[in-house]
Amino acid sequence: MRIALIGPESCGKSTLAQAIAYALSLPYIAEYARTYVERLNRPYLYRDVQAIAHRQINEIRNNDNAVFDTELILTDVWFRVKYGRSPFWLQRAIKTYPMDMYLVCAPDLPWISDPTRENGDKREALFRTYLYRVQQTGVPYTIIRGTDKDKRIQQALAFIQSYCPCPLTMTERVEKRILMSSKSDIFSI
Repeated sequence: MRIALIGPESCGKSTLAQAIAYALSLPYIAEYARTYVERLNRPYLYRDVQAIAHRQINEIRNNDNAVFDTELILTDVWFRVKYGRSPFWLQRAIKTYPMDMYLVCAPDLPWISDPTRENGDKREALFRTYLYRVQQTGVPYTIIRGTDKDKRIQQALAFIQSYCPCPLTMTERVEKRILMSSKSDIFSI
């Protein structure tokens, strides 16, 4: 099962994706764009976003069961916001490699600026765009809201389990992992 997190910058996607992957014992596919852009010694260009999209396609193609911290719709919107256009092959890839469900993160968390973030003033508009695009896929989704980390994780897991009921042993393991992660506070927003 491919579970994707999507939403504007600084809305807790990475933290939630890591927690969900940990709780469900699924691979976590980190956001590649951040790593890529941080390594550049110059402003990123259209061709850089293309390279990021190609990497995402390969990650999706090679992982049928994983939690994805961002995915191709987010990259398509990035192309359109930044450059006013998106490569035709990206549209094809979105259809060829669909997600099985989406966790759409609302911009309820405070904006935290960093050198790779650039749309703090557009978070609400981007959220609405991502939500619309996810709705157009016909894939199950839920909106993750709030500022409490544990409640956000519980919202996500409840939604996932509503579409993929886990055997009792899996449910017990998820609850135990959530409890352990809350106590050790290994995930911070």
